[in-house]
Amino acid sequence: MTITDTTISRRGFLGASAAVAASVTALSMTGCSADTSLEAYEKHELPTDPAKDGEWVTAACWHNCGGRCMNKVMVKDGAVVRQKTDDTHDDSFDYPQQRGCVRGKTQQQQCFGVNRLKYPMKRKNWSPDNPNGDLRGKDEWERISWDEAINYVADQFKTIKKKYGSQAFLIGSYGSTYAFPPLLAYGGHTSIADTTSHGAYNLNPATTIGIPAYDAGNCNDRFDMLNADLIVFHSSNPAWSAAGLPSYNYIRAKEAGVKFITIDPVYTASAQLLDADWIPIRGGTDTAFLLGVAYEMLRLDKEEGDIIDWDFLDKYTVGFDSKHKPDDLKEDVNFKDYVTGKYDKTPKTAEWASNICGVSAERITEYARQLGKKNNVWLLHNFAMARCNGAENLPQMFMTVGAMGGHMGKKGNCTANNYHANAGNGGPALVSAGSTGFPSLENKVPGTIPGPQAWEACFTGKYRDVGNWYITGANAGKDYTCDIHCIVHDENAYLQTGPNMKRGIEAHRKMDFVVSKAQFLTTQAKYSDIVLPVTTQWEVPGGLLSSNREFILCYSKVIDPLFEAKTDQEINTLIMKALGLDPKVAYPFGEKQGFFNAIAGCTVVADKDPSVTEPLVTITSADIKKWGVDGKPQKGRVSLNEFIKNGGYQVKRKKGDAFSSYIGYGDFVKDPKAAPLTTASGKLEITCQAKADLFNSFGLCDRKYTPYPAYIKPDIGYETTFKDGKIGGEKGDYPYIMFNPHYFRRSHTVFDNCPWLREAWPNPVFLAASDAKEKGIVDGDTVRVWTKYGEVLRKACVMENMMPGEVGIPHGSWVRVNEQTGIDEGGADNFLIGNDISGGGVTSYNNNNCNFEKYTGTPLEDDKDTDLRIIDLD
Repeated sequence: MTITDTTISRRGFLGASAAVAASVTALSMTGCSADTSLEAYEKHELPTDPAKDGEWVTAACWHNCGGRCMNKVMVKDGAVVRQKTDDTHDDSFDYPQQRGCVRGKTQQQQCFGVNRLKYPMKRKNWSPDNPNGDLRGKDEWERISWDEAINYVADQFKTIKKKYGSQAFLIGSYGSTYAFPPLLAYGGHTSIADTTSHGAYNLNPATTIGIPAYDAGNCNDRFDMLNADLIVFHSSNPAWSAAGLPSYNYIRAKEAGVKFITIDPVYTASAQLLDADWIPIRGGTDTAFLLGVAYEMLRLDKEEGDIIDWDFLDKYTVGFDSKHKPDDLKEDVNFKDYVTGKYDKTPKTAEWASNICGVSAERITEYARQLGKKNNVWLLHNFAMARCNGAENLPQMFMTVGAMGGHMGKKGNCTANNYHANAGNGGPALVSAGSTGFPSLENKVPGTIPGPQAWEACFTGKYRDVGNWYITGANAGKDYTCDIHCIVHDENAYLQTGPNMKRGIEAHRKMDFVVSKAQFLTTQAKYSDIVLPVTTQWEVPGGLLSSNREFILCYSKVIDPLFEAKTDQEINTLIMKALGLDPKVAYPFGEKQGFFNAIAGCTVVADKDPSVTEPLVTITSADIKKWGVDGKPQKGRVSLNEFIKNGGYQVKRKKGDAFSSYIGYGDFVKDPKAAPLTTASGKLEITCQAKADLFNSFGLCDRKYTPYPAYIKPDIGYETTFKDGKIGGEKGDYPYIMFNPHYFRRSHTVFDNCPWLREAWPNPVFLAASDAKEKGIVDGDTVRVWTKYGEVLRKACVMENMMPGEVGIPHGSWVRVNEQTGIDEGGADNFLIGNDISGGGVTSYNNNNCNFEKYTGTPLEDDKDTDLRIIDLD
């Protein structure tokens, strides 16, 4: 870090305790090492002897990155002086350590960062009588007391409810139906729904086609990948999106001789790690690609044989052909007749698919042959391909191709997701957390606004409900009115992570009142009126995080709350009291009791029988007395002290153990009558009436959805890069496809304010080398990227390993709007995305249309040198 950065860091923590200030100064001064304090750094010595005085504490790494790994910090005199990862046992492929990544090490800057918010704040020019909403995002801040802050919030809630009713409150978070206890207890609030990470898979739950949205149960245990001949990563990059253990397992498979294929617009870090064969594909065209693969599998099976597993299709699926129609089908249709062109006179040949997806016809044919039934294939996807306009039928199509090859329910074969901490390691959890026991409160306000329509609804006062964030619910397809006057940002970042951000900023400026909880001046906080400083997970009594199926993390308090920060429960309790509500309806006991309840409820599978679970943690009467909680003694596998000291529990694994036999859909394939799926037929539904009925019930478009997985021409996508919407014609104003990869600098938006990660991961715009050359752009040039919704500036990263015609804007960068030009200089992906929503309800994140050029204005400075949003109110 620079001398200027060091000076700012010291000034930013005046007023902290001496111990905290020392810890903060250590972090800010060293810049690249978490193991040094300032004095020790200057002497080139370690700061402390681990055997003396310091105490190792398991620290939370709680963000939604997909890892959920172990991090431990040494606390000495109230300050963190060292950090390490899992060393509770020797490391091996069978029994791996739960090692953290660079983001976990940067949690120090989350807790002790110079830009932590210290005090409750009020926007200077906001008042209950005149909100001056146009100044949100531009105004100065004033320090206020907690009493003042809570009174402002409660008074505004009372006034708004009295004037407009409970529907006037909007919780700015997807899946927010049960999000904010004070408002739930006060009559409820309007909610937002979004297909978010899982995209079209939220539209295709197990109750329709038979494939769970993100359940790990349809993937085999990790040891089974050693039985595969081929592992396919379709739209999946676990090295970035699920850093930690998953890549370790795949390395083992590679060393055992398993081959890898990646299907993606970019030759990813995971592909490079595993020496994968690359099938470059245009973003948002995966359904067309897979239709071409299915056609070729049919053709090759007829000409060469041994490609399609007809026995599997006959026994475990419905709707593939006319002989296997589902009983509830309303029209005489099937998938085979569609793909061969019977209905639209257009066979979905490899050439047809190639014209859309950009994969050569020859490579489509080769891939179809590789998926033949004689090969053992792990066919894995992540959800980026499903976060696209027109992707509604993709989950069904992916399942269909897997079923055609018989790649389910047997050793060495699976068709599954490759998501989060369970990537490549499916099956029921071997160790599970208990419940805290806190109740869920009912939301009495009906109606859920689809994410892309949320900010527009703040202006129009109307929206079409499509159910909750899993796209289900009794109100789906109904029209609602609303009159939003207050936005509450609780445990979310939807203004930053959701679509249509530019319109969202305008909606925030229209409100009577906006309140946020925050640890930093996040985008949500920046556009608020009152900001309440909330603790990090290093400052709470403790908690449990479920990781992969073999490990559960138990983290403890690292440090007392810094400055005037309070926990979520403390803040919500104060608000409820100020509203005249009884906080015990939401919080019948304290946070420590909830932590204890979760530990006491932990279970672990029996050593030799995965179907039997038993208590994990032994709890004695002395433990209960020491903790000062209510509970009952119990006998478990490990003592409470051991569980806390080790930072959780990991089931010891070895090849051939009782758990490695788990095969996704194994019970179903063994006996489909005894273990049917939850679909109407009890089988995999390649033609599915329930799916068609669900999509058609939304009424978001004039399109009629078919029961089979037909190709859907997207409203935005590759076709709309052409002026007349026809492939091969004149290019339009936005001739490129924009996608938003999850980037190693962040977990969604979290960590974007951390200097270490800003320096290591510069957050560029990814450009194909041939496209950049056409426009005279080289690495490091400032580039303007624009859509019909907004424009951003980013520095170029020119790539040979990227599909031409694609533009990659990493997901989650904090917006930094230049109020004079209207350009976002922070490079926020959602500043470029609008309110487009597919007819089936999918939020369109990864196949938007854009343009770009070399920027002729002042070059953009590096992110590591930009404003950290430090608020100094001392």
